[in-house]
Amino acid sequence: MLTEVGLNLTRIEMTSTEAQRQDHHRYFMVSPWKFCLMSICTLGLYEFYWNYKNWRYIKTRDGSGIWPFWRSFFYPFWYYSLLSDLARNHSPGAISNKTFAVFLAICLLLLSYIWKAPDPYWLLSFFTFMPMLPAVSAISKVNSSHPDAKNHTGHRPLNFVAYLTGGPIVVFLILLSTGFFPSTMVVSGDSLWERDLIYLRNQEILAEDEDIIYFYSGGVLSIKEDGQFISQDYVTSYGMDPEDGIVYSAFAAYEEIEAVDVKWSKSWLEDTVITISDVYGNEFELWVSSESGGDKKFVKELKRLWNIKRATAPGTIAV
Repeated sequence: MLTEVGLNLTRIEMTSTEAQRQDHHRYFMVSPWKFCLMSICTLGLYEFYWNYKNWRYIKTRDGSGIWPFWRSFFYPFWYYSLLSDLARNHSPGAISNKTFAVFLAICLLLLSYIWKAPDPYWLLSFFTFMPMLPAVSAISKVNSSHPDAKNHTGHRPLNFVAYLTGGPIVVFLILLSTGFFPSTMVVSGDSLWERDLIYLRNQEILAEDEDIIYFYSGGVLSIKEDGQFISQDYVTSYGMDPEDGIVYSAFAAYEEIEAVDVKWSKSWLEDTVITISDVYGNEFELWVSSESGGDKKFVKELKRLWNIKRATAPGTIAV
């Protein structure tokens, strides 16, 4: 009798343990659609969170001494290991193909470093979630039979907060990087939109046969607010009076420039100020962003063209 009771208690304990195990998700489950939205709207931060949750699950499951935080912090380097763990334990599908897993890991590494590229190519770094989608989908399939699967893959209030706050920021960054809004950096003339060139020509700031070499605008929404540029023949600065909307401009041909004084910025928050003095006693300033060394490129090209024009002008000496 006591033996039967003991066996029944053992069965109850085993059943309870199995049920408890079934209550826990394997890895961190999230729908692919939600993963894409959260990755984009959090500028990639959600990918750190997703990796952390998965590595924490693996640490708990195996009782190992791994550090989930550092593996998630350097997740592009540990992604192949995560794929291998998933393939080894739960996913016999495409992820178990080592060649495919290596391809996904390499793609993630490359996309992770594209953020250093110039506008607009760095925008490709927004797609770091794509090589991770096979793993996200595999984890969803692994947990598809879980009774609480829909609740974990659905959208929660915090998700909507991320969509509503991060979404507009992402849109603004895309428009900024593609030239729809003035760039925060010095840009080459060929990166300006045609509508901006038409505006400058209509305002008689830019001649019809004049090509811009480097351009910078401190405007927030439009280059109409202000701008400065160098072309093959002139140095130009312009600005709009916010009260009457009248556009004022100042320019000088290189052969008419007497001096170029530069006050370099001391931090990325400041602009470099270039003072142009011409032979007629006039002066005007150009305020140029120091971001990514754009001010140095601007000044170097300005002085190069100035010296060339001075060398070819009669009665002048190049400096």
